[in-house]
Amino acid sequence: MVLALRGMKVFRRRKLSRYVLTGAILAGLSNAAPVAAQDRRGVVFGHVGAASIGHADSEQGKAPVFGGGIGFHLTPRFVADADVHRARVTNVFGREQHEFSQVTVTGSVLFRSSPDARAHFLAGGGLAVQRAHSEFTETPFGHIERVETIRLLHGRIGAEWDLSSRLMIRTEAVLWFGEGLDWVVGGRAAVGYRF
Repeated sequence: MVLALRGMKVFRRRKLSRYVLTGAILAGLSNAAPVAAQDRRGVVFGHVGAASIGHADSEQGKAPVFGGGIGFHLTPRFVADADVHRARVTNVFGREQHEFSQVTVTGSVLFRSSPDARAHFLAGGGLAVQRAHSEFTETPFGHIERVETIRLLHGRIGAEWDLSSRLMIRTEAVLWFGEGLDWVVGGRAAVGYRF
């Protein structure tokens, strides 16, 4: 009897959470018209920067980072952002025949202050997936190549300036960290076009 009551409570909680989620989705969709009516619904951008890249509690090295992405306004103050970046480190740990490269795809939600002003404070974060590729020669094993897929958390903070109604520039400090003490920490600058 007690187990049956507990089972009903769990079932009701799950059912309630589904109703809450469905209600939130419907509320978001019903609010889509004001978002679509904004002058600046989305932006495409390219970015370059530099970062310290680490894996398994040791720094692989510092490397240029470059990539691009797209963002869409959820509300005047919140932007959903998706981007990809790439970085490559040669001479990892000072060894000539050791290279590390990574490609990271990130989804973020960003808070954007003062939507009507020309300058905005940005802060937010999200989740990322990284394809990490290591290649080195190790005596007596010979040439070793390893590819890993790593899940990461992401955070960023920075500023954005509207140069015109269509063009913007952004500078930000960025951080990705995850399993096995993997990290990418650095800064980047972006140029974007609003559509």
